[in-house]
Amino acid sequence: MISALTNHLFQSTLFAIAAGLLTLAFRKNQAKVRYWLWLSASLKFFVPFSLLIGIGSQLEWTPAAQKLATQVVGPAISFTVEQISEPFAQAVTPTSSMAGHMDWFPVTLAIWVCGFLAIVLIRSRAWLRIRDAIRASQPATIPAAVEIRVSQGLVEPGVVGLFHPILLLPEGIVERLTRSQLEAVLAHELCHIRRRDNLCASLHMIVEAVFWFHPLVWWIGARLVEERERACDEEVLRLGNQASVYADAILHVCKLYLESPLACVSGVAGSDIRRRIEIIMSNRGVQGLNRAKKFLLVAAGMAAVLSPVMIGIVMGLGHAPAAQAQSTAQQSPTAPAPKFDVASIKPCQPGDGPGRGGSGDMGAKNGVNPNMPEGVGGYFRASPGRLDVTCGSILTMVDFAYVHNGAPLLNNPGGPMREGESIMGVPKWAMSARYTIHAETDDPVANGPTQRPPRDLGAPLPAATLLYGPMLQRLLEERFHLKIRRVAEEAPMYALTVAKSGFKLKPMQEGDCIPDGPPEWPAGGRPACNWTGWDVNGPNRRLLLGGVTLNVLARDFGQLILDRNVIDRTGITGKFVFRLEYSPDENTRCIFPGRPCPVDTNSDIPPAATIFTALEQQLGLKLEPIKGPREHIVIDHVEPPSEN
Repeated sequence: MISALTNHLFQSTLFAIAAGLLTLAFRKNQAKVRYWLWLSASLKFFVPFSLLIGIGSQLEWTPAAQKLATQVVGPAISFTVEQISEPFAQAVTPTSSMAGHMDWFPVTLAIWVCGFLAIVLIRSRAWLRIRDAIRASQPATIPAAVEIRVSQGLVEPGVVGLFHPILLLPEGIVERLTRSQLEAVLAHELCHIRRRDNLCASLHMIVEAVFWFHPLVWWIGARLVEERERACDEEVLRLGNQASVYADAILHVCKLYLESPLACVSGVAGSDIRRRIEIIMSNRGVQGLNRAKKFLLVAAGMAAVLSPVMIGIVMGLGHAPAAQAQSTAQQSPTAPAPKFDVASIKPCQPGDGPGRGGSGDMGAKNGVNPNMPEGVGGYFRASPGRLDVTCGSILTMVDFAYVHNGAPLLNNPGGPMREGESIMGVPKWAMSARYTIHAETDDPVANGPTQRPPRDLGAPLPAATLLYGPMLQRLLEERFHLKIRRVAEEAPMYALTVAKSGFKLKPMQEGDCIPDGPPEWPAGGRPACNWTGWDVNGPNRRLLLGGVTLNVLARDFGQLILDRNVIDRTGITGKFVFRLEYSPDENTRCIFPGRPCPVDTNSDIPPAATIFTALEQQLGLKLEPIKGPREHIVIDHVEPPSEN
């Protein structure tokens, strides 16, 4: 609490100094402008900027914008901004050694309470005098827009009351002032009423009572009285009253009556009388606000509000990495990440097949498919309590551990797993290195089922398979000394929406697909359920989907066909059976990246429409270009593993 109060006083002091410097720029303009500047400096003591800083630090940023801002700001800049805006965050925090010598906080609080009560007592006594004068007063016969009463006291003419003001005149003032002088005095007091000066003065009196120990508060109070009286003087002269008559009226009041004891009782004799008389008699015209000064005022007001918010944003960005790391650590403060009990890692050797107990040959020497791009390759088999990787690349293992079976990438559903897309920063040596891994664990979860139900692509992965992601992560971090980080950036993508022509597919009915059928789709036949495939039809390609959702369609478009990710925004649920035939162009790619794109050049079949037109004509869907956050994994460090 002490540090928060100290920072608040520091910020309020800087704000008051800035307001004071700004008044110098308006010294030749109307006094009411300077008055409002000083009043804002006073009211700033009621508004701790920490609230606005907190709002800024909690603003939600898109991952891409946060990444860019974090790179621009940097921890050093964030730390500097924090030290400037809140320099006493820890400096005034009591330490145990200090507490051992003296418990100074209660003493400080007691001193403040004494000062506060003293100010309240002095102000209360003065108000009781004013209240007694009001009770003893009589209604006056002077016609005016407000109630006027005559008091027998020697207090100068003044306005009493915050919301229902009363003009209190001393007895005999009508006889002692000429008609012109009385009209000038009344004009001055009515100006105080229109400006609500009593209410503003009361607010500053509260500031003085709470922050009585701060000398700048009393300086601001004196400036407020000075500028409000000058503002009323300018208004009196603007209404046509003669300067000499008005000056004589003020001097007569000062000779005959006492100044009001309270700033919230606006009188006519406040501030430096000699200086006021000199200004009134010189009757210098005040300048209006030109466009430049109006812009300066608006800019200053916006800066006063937006600056702490921006400081909060900068501080929040600087603390984000640490907060994320702390949050990650707090998720499992005691339980270590799961790991394999036994793991064997060896370089891929000639003759390594598709893996122990595996099915399906990679079709290449050393288990590496020659049609796959450099860096991609490997055969994975997950069985209860066991994970086998045959000739896996660094890229493929990171993809398996951190994307498919770890925390999925934002707006990268399932991929695409390629260097420069989902995963970046793979060293050159790691692009060609291949490793065979055999790992086992006695974890009871990992000894459960590891396969989805047959052909159910939409079913979630079993818990055992999901556990292998974190376990492989730990293996890569310990044996390969892998260090990664997740970053995001704004990237072009597509939104899958319903075309104006309307959605043209009907929900799948029972019997539209074969539950355990072969993974083919003969002409006129039924497809297998929960199955996605493709084939070549002359110069065209056909995407075949059996009993899948539009969300799966969007995922497959992003992974297999288009050059960017696709997000399903149709809002349509349910499963569908359909085929889509299209002609490839510069916006499409091969179904499996890196493999040759088969094309039947001898076919007489004419080319079909491109993917965008075919999608709308055949399915009633369309792709709209959008931008959104796309997350990447960046490999900061990786080494050849230690063998065993």
